[in-house]
Amino acid sequence: MFSIRAATAARRVPALRHQLVPTRTYATEQSGNPTTSFYKTFSRPIAKVMILAVFTYQVAYWSWIKLEADEVRGKIDAEIETLEKTVDDYKESKAAGKTASK
Repeated sequence: MFSIRAATAARRVPALRHQLVPTRTYATEQSGNPTTSFYKTFSRPIAKVMILAVFTYQVAYWSWIKLEADEVRGKIDAEIETLEKTVDDYKESKAAGKTASK
């Protein structure tokens, strides 16, 4: 009786292993062309890598553009600040000149 159970269990294990191992099936029969078989096998991983590469490039590009825009904005703000200070100094000196001439 024990040997029957052991034999039954031994038959179940390979069947379970066979079910757990994923197999790739195709709608068409495998042809002898190596290029076709390569792209059938690796087209999804290649596409994933390409999409990830484009996404990474776009993130790096947008980050670079943002940093450049912040730098240019900082330069423009600094120039506006110096020009406003120059205008204020000119207004003060002109106002002081008017009061001194009266």
